Amino acid sequence: MKTYIQNFSAIPRASLAPLNTPVQHLKKLQGLQTSAKNWYIKRDDFIGPLVWGNKLRKLEYSLAEAKAQGADTIITTGGMQSNHARTTAQAAIQMGFRVILVLNGSPPDPPAANYLINKKLGVEIHPVGDRKDRQPKMHELANQLESIGRQAYVVPLGASDEFGTLGFVHAVQELKKQEKELGFEFDAIFHASSSGGTQGGLILGKKLFRLKADIIGISADSSVQELETAILDATRPIESRIQSPNLVQADDIHVDTSYIGDGYGIPTSASIQAEEMLAKQCGILVDQTYTGKAAAAIFDYYERGKLSKDDKVLFWHTGGTIALFQ
Repeated sequence: MKTYIQNFSAIPRASLAPLNTPVQHLKKLQGLQTSAKNWYIKRDDFIGPLVWGNKLRKLEYSLAEAKAQGADTIITTGGMQSNHARTTAQAAIQMGFRVILVLNGSPPDPPAANYLINKKLGVEIHPVGDRKDRQPKMHELANQLESIGRQAYVVPLGASDEFGTLGFVHAVQELKKQEKELGFEFDAIFHASSSGGTQGGLILGKKLFRLKADIIGISADSSVQELETAILDATRPIESRIQSPNLVQADDIHVDTSYIGDGYGIPTSASIQAEEMLAKQCGILVDQTYTGKAAAAIFDYYERGKLSKDDKVLFWHTGGTIALFQ
């Protein structure tokens, strides 16, 4: 395992923001739900200006790879209010790249939230009608640039590929040091899961750095099968690169689709309640697309006895709260 970790540590990574985000004890929730006495939160919503969130961890590797390939333009995608797309634009501009965003949906009028920031950044935006149109449009634009001598690098949705996923392998290494400082190991880590990169990195990091916790992905939209496929597609090339074949197996992947509700970005009564509870009792904001549903799952797990008062639980807050200001 030591050799695998050395191989991982040798992979290039850009330094985009101070990481080592704090782990905080949600003490205020104990009086409301006594079984939640060991609920902690990992504050990736603290990363970067305007709550860049967990995507910056991934972009440290994705943009380092783009530089290594000699790219001058970054192309990425998401919904019209995508946190990932906006964060990629900000980080890429800082590193000297030109940025093109392919966004599905209708632009808000007047501009607001992430879309407003993208406009202020002056990045090139190509609206498309549907999610299925995003990938073809990105590759069309990349080919157009290459035909005139430019070099484009396509960052996939959520930066959830063999490069972006490395960011959460590194995040586990960070958490292991924090567990040592806390004096205990977590039993479970809950996080919002959508494109698979965060969950894939956490699982692979768990194997490399011997993390005890079960990794539980609360799906924002994808099926169990879709997430399993995405996670294995993202982690297999990393395993090959660090010469640690097949560390991640299908039975390591725990996905709960019970909290999606009516669909992506549509709040549920449980996620609204969780959002209000965390805001009013702890001063913590969660968004309606991802983190609100993950938080709702933890409340429900406690309520149903799937978590006990002795379980040490970590909610990995992945950011994205600027979406509240649409």
